[in-house]
Amino acid sequence: MSDDVEVYVGCIALPSAEILGWRALVDTVFTEADFVSRPRATAHRQLREHADRYRDEPLASYHYLRAPARTVRKRLLIQGYTTEFCAQAWDIARRHAVELNRRWASPDGDSAAALAVMESITYEAWKKAVAEAARSKQLIAGRHQPWDLLSLLDGPSDPFVQLAMLTEIEARSTVWMDCSHLYEDEDTVVPPQELAREEQAEEALYPNGKIIVLTEGKSDTRIITAALRAFYPEYADLYQFIDFDEFRIEGGASLLAGMVKALSGARVQNRLLALFDNDAAGLEAMASLKAVKFPRTVRLRSLPRTELAADYPTLGPGGLTRMDVNGSGAPLELYLGRSSLTDAAGALRPIRWKEWKGGVERYQGVVQDKDAVAKAFETAIQGTHHPSALRKRFPEMDLLLRSIFDAFEDNAPPLDLP
Repeated sequence: MSDDVEVYVGCIALPSAEILGWRALVDTVFTEADFVSRPRATAHRQLREHADRYRDEPLASYHYLRAPARTVRKRLLIQGYTTEFCAQAWDIARRHAVELNRRWASPDGDSAAALAVMESITYEAWKKAVAEAARSKQLIAGRHQPWDLLSLLDGPSDPFVQLAMLTEIEARSTVWMDCSHLYEDEDTVVPPQELAREEQAEEALYPNGKIIVLTEGKSDTRIITAALRAFYPEYADLYQFIDFDEFRIEGGASLLAGMVKALSGARVQNRLLALFDNDAAGLEAMASLKAVKFPRTVRLRSLPRTELAADYPTLGPGGLTRMDVNGSGAPLELYLGRSSLTDAAGALRPIRWKEWKGGVERYQGVVQDKDAVAKAFETAIQGTHHPSALRKRFPEMDLLLRSIFDAFEDNAPPLDLP
């Protein structure tokens, strides 16, 4: 399948269409309703005449996208390409063009005259000049000549700015893109948007960008981020964490479940790793997602089981006892090390049992004085500058971080319930 692309607004070619590629244009500029597939006899004349210039013989059928310029302009306006924004981008490009052309313009002749016009012309006057050039057929294959005022169209680096300007200039015209090259003779002809979705589904199987890590709240994100940079600074920049503070995002296991569903539904291209606490609330939230079909770019994982949590003091109606709290009362605090969990008397701060979680039929446990535990851990890692020493001192956190590294190293399903 060829990636060549040309877009026209009326008879004017979009200068930088090839920078975008056909998929970006299909996703942003056109809709499936704009797709036209017709035999040669009924294909639009403007498209047919243009396409035939590049072929040894005419096609039997033509496949293309076609939309009113006013409609495309509105689509771009919705995305923020206002007249003011385009005018600013154009003026920056005009000043750059003037500076560059001063070096090459001869003191007399057409180049000097064109330079003088570029130095003083306004955005509105330029748009009128381009419209006149289009009406008078002063274009070859939709493109301008050297020193033509239309060359200022090339300046803005964003092709969508170029398209927004052209759709303002040629508001009564049509925006069209020949897509015939996307199809082989034996292909079933479907809208280009469907071809793009098929390619995106294939590409989703491959790594793309930083891994986005979702946690149950801002304290979890703060602690894991700090630990990652202290324990494994060489890998820290491979991950991106949701900023709960900046955007005032609420935390909690059920909200994390909703967040990962929303981001998966939005087809975020980055890989997503959702980390649920190793407790009853986390397990219940994960279980609620069993029926959701997540893409392979998503992983939902519970914090790993630890030996520390397998024999830990708990406090309930029956008093103080020791038991395995993996899966019921092992939140992030149980990964911050024995030294952080130890109180002033030298004893481990117990897990206190709270509400019953009917979805998983077990009580939810929380650590007493969790803020003190977090503060002790953060103080400890700030005072130690040797990653290997930290990994040895805090084996539970090291295990947690290594589970993050391993999340996409196997072929396990997206949701792997403990």
